[in-house]
Amino acid sequence: MNILIPDSWLREFLDTDATPQQIQSALSLCGPSIERLIKFAPPLKLRGGERGGNTDWIYDIEITTNRVDCMSVIGFAREAVAILPQFKRRARLIKSPFATKPSLKTSTQVPYLEVKVDQTLCPRFTAVLIQNVTIGPSPDWLAKRLELVGMRPLNAIVDISNYLMHELGQPIHTFDYDKITNRRMTLRASRKGEKITTLDGKTHTLHGGDIVIEDGSGKLIDLCGIMGGLNSAVDTKTKNVLLFVQTYDPVRIRKTSMSLAHRTQAAVLFEKKLSPDSVLPTTQSAIQLFILLTHGQPSDKVLDIYTPGKTKDALTTSFSLPEFINSRLGINLSAPQISQFLAGLGFLVLSDRKVEIPWYRTGDISIPEDLVEEVARIYGYHNLPSQIMSGPLPTNRNDKVFYWEHRLKTLLVHLGFTEVYTWSLVEIDTGLKLKNPLTSEWSYLRTTLTPSHLKIHTENAGKADQFDFFEITSVYLPRRNDLPLEEPRLIISTNSGNYSKFKGIIETVLSEMGIADFPIRIQTHSNILVWETPLLPLISQATTTRTYTAISQYPPIMEDVNITHNRPYAEIIKSIQKISSLIKQIDLIDKFGDKLTLRLTFHSASKQLSSLDIIPIRDKIANIQL
Repeated sequence: MNILIPDSWLREFLDTDATPQQIQSALSLCGPSIERLIKFAPPLKLRGGERGGNTDWIYDIEITTNRVDCMSVIGFAREAVAILPQFKRRARLIKSPFATKPSLKTSTQVPYLEVKVDQTLCPRFTAVLIQNVTIGPSPDWLAKRLELVGMRPLNAIVDISNYLMHELGQPIHTFDYDKITNRRMTLRASRKGEKITTLDGKTHTLHGGDIVIEDGSGKLIDLCGIMGGLNSAVDTKTKNVLLFVQTYDPVRIRKTSMSLAHRTQAAVLFEKKLSPDSVLPTTQSAIQLFILLTHGQPSDKVLDIYTPGKTKDALTTSFSLPEFINSRLGINLSAPQISQFLAGLGFLVLSDRKVEIPWYRTGDISIPEDLVEEVARIYGYHNLPSQIMSGPLPTNRNDKVFYWEHRLKTLLVHLGFTEVYTWSLVEIDTGLKLKNPLTSEWSYLRTTLTPSHLKIHTENAGKADQFDFFEITSVYLPRRNDLPLEEPRLIISTNSGNYSKFKGIIETVLSEMGIADFPIRIQTHSNILVWETPLLPLISQATTTRTYTAISQYPPIMEDVNITHNRPYAEIIKSIQKISSLIKQIDLIDKFGDKLTLRLTFHSASKQLSSLDIIPIRDKIANIQL
């Protein structure tokens, strides 16, 4: 996931003497990778009316999916505080809404809202009523910041939600309080077939098990963690707002978001298991902004339904922390150095073997080896010793499938064919149909490769005289009450229309694999020829072993015979080969209509053949039904 953070916004939380370029270099080595620095001008008006310098820089940051704690301005600032001192740069956290306990008065019951919550779906449910809000455009400093991070300013209420989600990493939602029937909410799992229209105007039919909220009339007003309902949306007539901050079961959020093909930034954060500890500080920050920007009046009590688990998470190493870490990194750090590295990241070393995990990393740090990784990256991967592996080289495993795939691809390229990659999803098929296709052209998991190759031949028609393609990939064969069977297949195709040459190509492939007898079924589609075959049966017969036959001291006899046929060529050849073991080779010399000229090679390893030996064979050939 990539996020954008303006340098001016970052420095509201981070005090450092490092330049944006130095921040990019240091953090890319030891933390989130800053892919680009984007220069921004003119100057940016900051919170409170002050103005920045002549330029601002925007960090384009790639965050790995396990580091949800870094997917915000304050999270990125925490990383900078830990990393920059390793590069001789001053860095400290100026402020944090998470640094002190919120001063909010909370209760599990409030007069303005009656709730029923399934806490297996929503570990923490927090809401507060803000009355008499004034809805208008956001101030310039807030609107500009949202624009810089790729968000479109709408109005103060919506912008507060987006602003704090980007700043603190905790999604927020707002309801028009007066649209909640009977001032009642029930958070539950959806039933199959229920429908909800979200804020973007899209109507979704739910599969069941999705986290939803219904109001006192039974209508769904929120597709939790994904997007709010249109029927409870804040609009220009809204006077009273219900501010809503939660955490959800990440598995449910991920499943709903993917099954409905409805991806939002909130869903991306929720599906990565946000900490419940971020909820109240975010709520307090949101209330402060609502008072400042909308002049709303918050209720004196915040609804907070939460059953805390164990107070602190800690990890215990199997032996002393320095020994545990140094033995795995090949370095010699002291206990104070390790404590310093971990403390910079918010960890607390409790004893020689025990380390307390900060609340914002409990979803990411789970085993003692994770501590090794944290120390390694702050110490600097670039500082770790480089050592060539000692001992005997491991023996390569014999992967027959991979070997023959590579060999087939190399052979077909040498034969003039071009490898192509086609989509696994197709428009029409008899296989499994997707419930939520992104487009009608990608609705089915394919059970055959042939339509895909016919399509690319059609799309390239007229661009060249001839196209020869091949592909090795899987088809997906349906199975009852199970995932589809992924069957690897080989397909080669040509628009040359030359059947004999194409069949010769296939025979060359089989010969290269050491296969003497394999059924060849060529499909003809107009002037396009296609051979598609399951790959594993082909490979099971393949061999690199060749039989050596000593060169005979006796010369062969070759004769041309003319035959009229009404059977497939392969059957004719097999019929002739069965007549005598002296027939060593059969070659097609000419073809005209249903007449073939074949060259037969007769050979014996034990004697010199004469015409008398050949006559009986010639007579049998003349008498067989071809």
